[in-house]
Amino acid sequence: MAVHETVDGSKGNARLEVREAADTREVALTTSALSIGRAPECEIVLGAAWVAARHARLALVAGAHHVIAERGARVMLGGHEVVDAVLHDGDVVALRDPGTGAEITMVYRNPQASRIAPVHHFATPPGTPLLTIGRTSADIVLDQALVSRHHADLLWEDGHHVLRDMHSANGTFVNGVRVEGSRKLAPHDVVQIGTFRLTYDGDSLDSYDQRGAIRLDATAIERKIGDKQLLAPTTLSIEPCEFVAIVGGSGAGKSTLMTALCGFNRASAGRVTINGDDLYAGYDAYRSVIGYVPQDDILHHTLTVERALHHAAKLRLPADTTPGEIDVRIATVLDQVEMTDHSKKRIDQLSGGQRKRVSIACELLADPLLLFLDEPTSGLDPGLERKLMITLRKLADSGRTIVLITHATANIRMCDHIAFLAEGKLVYFGPPQQALQLFGAADFPDLYEEVEEPGKPDEWTARYGASLQHQKYVVERPARAPAMPSVEQRAENERRSKTFAQSRLRQLGILTRRYLELMFADRKNLALLLLQAPIIGVLLVLVSRGDGLTSGRIEAKKLIFMLATTGVWFGVINSAREICKEANVLRRERLAGLHAGPYVLSKLIVLTLLVMVQAALLIGVVAISTKLPASGVMMPASFEIYLTIVAAGVAGISLGLCVSAIASSPDKATSLIPIVLVPQVLFAGIMFGLKGPTAMISNLVSARAAVDAMSSIVDINNLSAPMFMAVEPQYAHSSSVLLAAWGMLLAQAVGYSVVAWLTLRRRR
Repeated sequence: MAVHETVDGSKGNARLEVREAADTREVALTTSALSIGRAPECEIVLGAAWVAARHARLALVAGAHHVIAERGARVMLGGHEVVDAVLHDGDVVALRDPGTGAEITMVYRNPQASRIAPVHHFATPPGTPLLTIGRTSADIVLDQALVSRHHADLLWEDGHHVLRDMHSANGTFVNGVRVEGSRKLAPHDVVQIGTFRLTYDGDSLDSYDQRGAIRLDATAIERKIGDKQLLAPTTLSIEPCEFVAIVGGSGAGKSTLMTALCGFNRASAGRVTINGDDLYAGYDAYRSVIGYVPQDDILHHTLTVERALHHAAKLRLPADTTPGEIDVRIATVLDQVEMTDHSKKRIDQLSGGQRKRVSIACELLADPLLLFLDEPTSGLDPGLERKLMITLRKLADSGRTIVLITHATANIRMCDHIAFLAEGKLVYFGPPQQALQLFGAADFPDLYEEVEEPGKPDEWTARYGASLQHQKYVVERPARAPAMPSVEQRAENERRSKTFAQSRLRQLGILTRRYLELMFADRKNLALLLLQAPIIGVLLVLVSRGDGLTSGRIEAKKLIFMLATTGVWFGVINSAREICKEANVLRRERLAGLHAGPYVLSKLIVLTLLVMVQAALLIGVVAISTKLPASGVMMPASFEIYLTIVAAGVAGISLGLCVSAIASSPDKATSLIPIVLVPQVLFAGIMFGLKGPTAMISNLVSARAAVDAMSSIVDINNLSAPMFMAVEPQYAHSSSVLLAAWGMLLAQAVGYSVVAWLTLRRRR
């Protein structure tokens, strides 16, 4: 229960929220100096044994509150140790035990000392031919993970400053619109690079680093689908470094509110702003500073923690980030989520709570200012739930704004505020403890039960709307927003900017290496895939004649049919689950700027290598006891047959990827496999005659093209056959027939891959 103290008995504007263990107390700062420590004579007495008798003090200096550490004591502000620091509204002061890591936190609240972004002035004298902008070794240094080493250039051309983006990973934006190439600057233009906002005034750039100063405001946002209202008009403000929980029963609208706040599913009406900028209109400019952790894991379970984060860092950080910088970044985020000791473990060996913390670490790689989490405590036992909430509290204290959805209420008091929803309506926004007081509930489970009663949401919405809490935490908050340089959003009037988080070629390389690593990490599955080929080869040897490809047309057709369909089957079975099984990972990476094209192509490349090995094993086993023709159409017959099986396999891979892109789950993909494989049997042109419409359908069937190619290779028309078997022109032993069949397999592979790409691209 919250305890309210006033140092001298009079109410002051500034106050300190002291959080020690499970208790929170509020201290009004109405004197010029207060001491903090374990000693009874301190104005703010703390009970932890590790706290010094006099640990720190607050002093009012020139109208601003300072936190001052006493000699030998450790005081943290924004995740950094300080000796003397000015406090701004929302700052979190932490006293930390270096031995155990235990913390006592104190939140400074003062509407008159709103947190503002620190400002740095960079001179840009007219006539200076070139000024470089980048993370290091630049004329204008913007030191942040999202900034490329050489991010942009400021040129002087024809009497004007021109800003040129240097193919940066996360983009350069002017007035909310991405710079593609170069753009002439005008006074009062606002340039956004990473977390920095720079105001141009003709001869200088004033840089505002928004880290620790991100504010999120939602004004009358609502969401409708048809006539159904999922979210009633909702207004709330989340101030910098706050930890906010969205709570409520099932179907209350929690996910709808959160995805509207982070811009992933936009509100039907209303406005969401970040530091005064319209998030929806300028979403591309803020995409890279928003982190989102979905309820399901966004990690590949067969990789170690370190390797999973390494690949994520390669995808999300600028291309010029060195391996050493990546290692430092990984070590930093693992330390932030207290997972350093588990970095060498495979993710499938971690507990649910540990996997969730690694997912959070993955988002922290890009140093997001806003972090949204969907049910991060779901499925965790009470101990792990509390540990995760403590981790999130520390992340907020270190300078991030944290918003999460949760059903759990045991540790809800760690949050600064809760947004309580019922039937799509905001029935409360404010400190957790005051919700219980306002609605007369003993604890949060009682609150959940009461709000489910008929008519309660409307009643509580009305009660909250008339309360002092609504006035204080909803009505008055927007007026306290600090002034920031405004971005004139012109995104809707200009061509929609594209997202080039990384070059497609670089993404292809990263994804291909990761997929290879994933394949080799799952050794059992890889062994099963490789064993398919020799096993099928042995079975073919058992049922076919040794001269099956050289003695007669009937026997040759049987073996050709099996080799052709087996190649297609290899491809389909290898690939049909590969996209949908990592749908959660893909969805999050797409939000971070991953292109669908490189993703599909990386699958195709690696699976083609697998099919090449499978085809070699298959033809190698078959060739042991089956006589192959000495020569083919243009090359040795054995090599042409091998190439045909590989080509059929590649077409099968593309077809399987198409299935996997369409299917919403691995189980559904598995159920679709027979639907695409049975036509390979029916329309291959061996078991049934194909005429008219069926002949046209067979052009889409990879097994048909593979049969045509192999029949041409073995010169099947010149093998002995019964009198009733006519010569078939499509099997002619000529390069034109063989190349046409291979061309058909290639066209099918390209076509199915394009369908898979378009499916993923549209799903974004």
